[in-house]
Amino acid sequence: MKLFRLGGIVFRFNWVFLLLLFVLAFYGYLGETVILFLLVFAHETVHLLVARSRGLEIGAVELFPFGGVATIEDALELDPETESIVSLAGPLFNFFLAAAGLLVYAKVPAWQESEFLQFFIRSNLALAFFNLLPALPLDGGRILRARLNSIMGFQTATETAIRISRLLALLLFALGLYLLFTGHFHLTLLAAACFLFYAAEKERTASLYAFIRGLSRKKLILYKQGVMPLVTLVALQEATLKDILRRFAMKKYHRIVVVDRNGQVLGEFMENEVVGAVLRSGIYARAEILLR
Repeated sequence: MKLFRLGGIVFRFNWVFLLLLFVLAFYGYLGETVILFLLVFAHETVHLLVARSRGLEIGAVELFPFGGVATIEDALELDPETESIVSLAGPLFNFFLAAAGLLVYAKVPAWQESEFLQFFIRSNLALAFFNLLPALPLDGGRILRARLNSIMGFQTATETAIRISRLLALLLFALGLYLLFTGHFHLTLLAAACFLFYAAEKERTASLYAFIRGLSRKKLILYKQGVMPLVTLVALQEATLKDILRRFAMKKYHRIVVVDRNGQVLGEFMENEVVGAVLRSGIYARAEILLR
């Protein structure tokens, strides 16, 4: 659901966010609802400002109850260092707001009885800690992927982070059911579990398209920088193009040597040829298609 456009960036509501805001407002928490919306919006705005400062172009932002998901148009520049910096910005901002709220609470006695100030502090801490969970598309999941990226490549790192995300979502859902059966119903916990499971699966498709889009523009980065590290990969002719893509790193160029099971070299291809084959035949085509 489109909410508004600001600075060329489209902001959208996710249905989980709408559900939570409706429930809070229905039960008489209109002030808390406004505070929660403003905090989520501020959290995501900080991400956008840091991303812009790193030269990234933002397409759209989808707002969730515990943060947002930004579509990065310049996926090629989402190297591990940049992704970590942009991801950390939101939780650090919430920690800063929580610390400011605690300072006001400690120094201004008149505010110590304010329920809104206490909700403000709790909400910032909840946003910060929840977003640091190692699950995509949360900030902690992106930091985890950034760390894995340098070890196993972007696609493999994403798939690993998604498996961890789905496992964490199932654990949170099981905890929510346990609390429900023991008489402690937590709607936000169940909603967060459903959100994580749904959003992690959505991240699989989104990251693949962003990755391929970034690879298709890597040649422009090479022309701009003049030099880029070259990595040579060896692939069997029956290997899929997806298996090859999983080994690609964002800040390196790749040469692929296709061999048969006897080790005989059948052909050598550069990264742009693999990307072209993916666009023509899909990611599940075999590497032997490069030989034609």
